[in-house]
Amino acid sequence: MSRTNTPATGLTALARKLHLSTIAISAATLLLVACAAKPKVDFYGKDIACEALGQQWTMPDSTGVSRSPADLNGKVTYLFFGFTSCPDVCPTTMVELNRVKHLMGSDADKLQVIFVTVDPARDTPAVAETYVKAFDPTATALVGNDQQLAAMAASFKAFYDREEGKHPGAYSMSHTAGGYVFDREGRLRLFAPYGMPVEQLFSDVQRLTLEPTRPHATTCQATG
Repeated sequence: MSRTNTPATGLTALARKLHLSTIAISAATLLLVACAAKPKVDFYGKDIACEALGQQWTMPDSTGVSRSPADLNGKVTYLFFGFTSCPDVCPTTMVELNRVKHLMGSDADKLQVIFVTVDPARDTPAVAETYVKAFDPTATALVGNDQQLAAMAASFKAFYDREEGKHPGAYSMSHTAGGYVFDREGRLRLFAPYGMPVEQLFSDVQRLTLEPTRPHATTCQATG
């Protein structure tokens, strides 16, 4: 005897289909949520890769050799502006960079430190070189004249200014506190503010050290 589908049987089949569909949708939803919940790993420093800073400059180092962005290829570079008579920010920065290199272990030579003096009147090449080498024997000091310094600072939008002291001839220098971090291909990527924890700076430097090389085509998009 043949059996025909009753309304109840049809509803049962539909319910089963709907149930299976619900399970499939739920599984897909959970997968999407899981993917979305993956934390996005960002740099701790400020991303300035699209701000076109530090691309045009030349400055002699303490040995008289002219340096430019082309010399930054091959290693991660931390470049900062300061002066050897600086009472706190500059020596603290050098010490913290030394600690970053210590954390890098055998990869320490993959980070190069460049110190740009904003006080060329007092920081002669010999003085600047002695200063940086006391903290890091591999560090480089850049010492230019007033015009070269002004042009380089403008390229980075870095600030510096002379502050007169209480006695005639005595003065100090105010300047941008923090460092500009380049990747291994000489592209400026980050600004590391002064006071950034050493562990965070180490993390950013290590990521740039391990980062695969990328095409030179920019991925920045115009805004406005």
